[in-house]
Amino acid sequence: MIRIPHSVALAACLAFGLTIAPHTGRASVETVLAEQVRAIVAGQSEVSGEQIVAGDFLEQLYGLRGNAPIWFGTPAARQLLAELDFALSQGFRPPDFHMPRLLDLYDQATVGTDADKAAFDIVATDAAARLVHHMVFGKVSPEALSSTWNFSQPVIERPPAEVFQEYLSGPGFSALMGKLAIGNSQYLQMVDALNLYREIDARGGWPMVPEGPALKPGMEDPRVPVLKERLLAEGDYTGMVGEGLVYDAVTEAAVVRFQARHGLSADGVIGPRTLASMNRTPADRVDQLRLSLERFRWFVRGLEDDFVLVNIAGARTFLVLDGELAWTTRSITGSAYRQTPVFRDDIKYMELNPTWTVPASIFRKDKLSVIRKDPGYLERNNYLVRNASGKVVPARSVNWNANNPNVSLMQKPGPDNALGRIKFMFPNKYAVYLHDTNNRGLFDREDRNLSSGCVRVEDPFVLAGLLMRDDPEWSQTRMQAILDSGKTTRVDLPEPMPVMLTYWTAWVEDGRVHFREDPYERDAAVLKALNAAF
Repeated sequence: MIRIPHSVALAACLAFGLTIAPHTGRASVETVLAEQVRAIVAGQSEVSGEQIVAGDFLEQLYGLRGNAPIWFGTPAARQLLAELDFALSQGFRPPDFHMPRLLDLYDQATVGTDADKAAFDIVATDAAARLVHHMVFGKVSPEALSSTWNFSQPVIERPPAEVFQEYLSGPGFSALMGKLAIGNSQYLQMVDALNLYREIDARGGWPMVPEGPALKPGMEDPRVPVLKERLLAEGDYTGMVGEGLVYDAVTEAAVVRFQARHGLSADGVIGPRTLASMNRTPADRVDQLRLSLERFRWFVRGLEDDFVLVNIAGARTFLVLDGELAWTTRSITGSAYRQTPVFRDDIKYMELNPTWTVPASIFRKDKLSVIRKDPGYLERNNYLVRNASGKVVPARSVNWNANNPNVSLMQKPGPDNALGRIKFMFPNKYAVYLHDTNNRGLFDREDRNLSSGCVRVEDPFVLAGLLMRDDPEWSQTRMQAILDSGKTTRVDLPEPMPVMLTYWTAWVEDGRVHFREDPYERDAAVLKALNAAF
């Protein structure tokens, strides 16, 4: 894993083993610690200029220890700094853990008073409490940013202070953090990617490709050497940079790789969108990866070994089986106007040859104006009209020019059905589900945030077979027979399959880092919260 030194002082402390200064007057330090903790619990929010947030935890932990110092004068300090360094590599910032002020306080404690020793110890304990909280729950509260959030969160079954004391008096603080470490492969790949892009940024980043006419393969252009350098920085270009001005085949292949990673039309043409993506800075990409890591921390603790994950921003669907990525496909997710919500549920059954009952909002906003202009639209597209009692009525009997015709539409099964030939059901209040489509050409679009909220899946029958893999009576032949019957048929899954609808603008797939723009403009709010003081 690539590591970036986040603080010269931190690196020095780690390199020299953090010499632990012996302290004298232990009883006096204990007395000062007890006094300072009481002041914090009573409402004092700062110690040596640092905001303390874990007052109750401090009171409980130091109470269990008889107010003995935890970090000053003990080997635990070295472990704490090492774990904080590791946390920084996972997208946190030094101020999240009182860095670098914590190191200044340590220096003061080594030569200062008992009050200095107590101040260092309290700030270090608050940093440790923040570290554990951020790694278990994430720094940012997803509930505060999304009203649809319903992912499970870890349950703390024992008082945290007791757990801390158990590890501090036994295997040590690093053992506790090892117990809390995230081992998910996607998460770890994103950590590596983050530190790679931090390293690129630290080296000065990459050159900006100048604006100009669309650059096409075979053209001669003075921007080509800069283009090659830009592509070389992320590993898309593998040739020699040189001084040649011709946009050659090697460069074209690199551009195509870049475009594929960024959800652009992989045609080798450098138009405005490809140019804008190339000219995003490494710092921008670092922030996108930090955001994805934070969003992953929000739910990674509750992940099962098998699950479906929809990345709304990336318009891709993934199936993980036995903890490993088993399958992925392109998808179509909600538009910015009709956003797919972020939430989790369980796919309970599939419906083959589905009908589609048009949601009232889509009926009013989309269908009604079409019907008014084209009276034959309903018949051509196999719609039935139902009145308020649910009875099928002739389309001609409805006053379509009324503000509210007081009817609903249901599209019959068939190849022209908007849901295609199969849908995957996890009944929820948003009426969102995964399904096939009758418009497969949309999967070739650069932007695939196009739906009314549901998720269209490019290869739904492959997904169906994988979801039914544990049913010995299920087969491709049986599925085809149901499809050929034309009858709407419910097929229950052997076991409910967890499905998570998430939002990442950066992730790792097939060993390559992928980035997308922010279709719902959500990144800024999460980044602001992630960068804010605790």
